[in-house]
Amino acid sequence: MATPDATQLRSLLQSSQSIAMLLPKNPKLDAVASALALRLVFTEIGKSVNVSCPEAMTVQFNQLVGVDTVSTQFGGRNLIISFPDQTESVDKVSYHIESGELRLVVTPKTDSPPIDHSRLKFSPAGHAETVVLVAVDRFTDLDHIYHDNKDLFHKHTQLIYLGLNPPSESFTPHQLIDPSAASLSEITLSTLETLNLPLPADAATNLLLGLQEATQNFLDQRVTHQTFETAAKLMRVGARRHHAVSPSDFPAGSIPEGVEFKDTPSPGSTAPSDWYAPKIYRGPMLQ
Repeated sequence: MATPDATQLRSLLQSSQSIAMLLPKNPKLDAVASALALRLVFTEIGKSVNVSCPEAMTVQFNQLVGVDTVSTQFGGRNLIISFPDQTESVDKVSYHIESGELRLVVTPKTDSPPIDHSRLKFSPAGHAETVVLVAVDRFTDLDHIYHDNKDLFHKHTQLIYLGLNPPSESFTPHQLIDPSAASLSEITLSTLETLNLPLPADAATNLLLGLQEATQNFLDQRVTHQTFETAAKLMRVGARRHHAVSPSDFPAGSIPEGVEFKDTPSPGSTAPSDWYAPKIYRGPMLQ
């Protein structure tokens, strides 16, 4: 697996305080796991991070840490006008409406130079400085998130794409891809290692779950020794696997009386002879 070039990402992260992770409609668990893992990591280093998806998260994602933070909305309705490097010069801000126009009046301090209007920045409230598109093949995959913010996406210069393969729609030169990887979680971990960022145990758990889902528990033909090395790294920092199924995971009465709950025999072992005999089960639901 090749290591994605994270040089541009490092520069964008250093210059951004707010980051948005955007998922497509019908996302795979591997993509949601990567987005939530990145949220945990970036939050750990003091960034403001939001994860959005055009569709609400379904029960299949409940095992991921932080899934309750995923929103179906992106951005806000308010307009933010900022004054880079001129905060100390502002004395007061007022407004009035004249001829149907809203006019903001920015008054500088007596001993300060006039406000340089050419340096003003305008942005919708809630829209992040850097946007990471996780497995978003084309803008329309974002459904209403894209349609409600078309101008923003086409003008935003700090878009980052994270995926296995290049997107069908070339919307940004900042791409973190690796077609040889078996999962998006592998690329995510490799990127974080390149950036030398800390990996919390919860983030590692999400990536391990994404890795397992994407590779069908390591049975996929794309799995290589590096896939197992990724799993080992994640477990080394505290990633948790699913616990084995036990009788306590089932509601009372769902396991017929007289049936002993056992693990299935391992490959090559001999099954008990009574496994092949017909059985009659009796239980509360059958009486």
